[in-house]
Amino acid sequence: MPFATRADLLARSNARRLFQLAVPADVVMPPEPSLRIAIGGGSLTGYSVAEQAAIALALDAIDKALGDADALLLSYGLPDTLQTTLVARLSSTVALYYLQGAERMTDDVERAYKGVLDTLKAHANGTLSLIPPEPPLPGDPVVSEDLVQLESATRRYGATSTVIEDW
Repeated sequence: MPFATRADLLARSNARRLFQLAVPADVVMPPEPSLRIAIGGGSLTGYSVAEQAAIALALDAIDKALGDADALLLSYGLPDTLQTTLVARLSSTVALYYLQGAERMTDDVERAYKGVLDTLKAHANGTLSLIPPEPPLPGDPVVSEDLVQLESATRRYGATSTVIEDW
């Protein structure tokens, strides 16, 4: 299951920008509403064959960028079943970075991508968890808000401590 969908990517960008990034430069740009229709699963019969071909190329480029973003997130140890808005945002940011390409790269897009990488590295080394906590099971004890719970390691040598006085 993908971390982000075409609709997630469109929600975090806009149709004009996605078309500009996803449609090859040697293809005539189709009308902006057509991408919204295509992503929503609507019919493209009102568009010319050339426009439908351009839309198909754009959707293919978007799908490849989303697939590459998924592969990157998986490489940092995220489970493939994880579905949160934060992870969808991270995946969309990476996909937009991939769509942007080196020749059209902006500082803002590059900073956002580096921020995603920093977040993924923090998750991978354990300083941040992108996986939400599991809800309690029916048999689990209820933890009160005012309850303090202390835990410590077991004794290492089993002896009691001894106080040494000054001489």
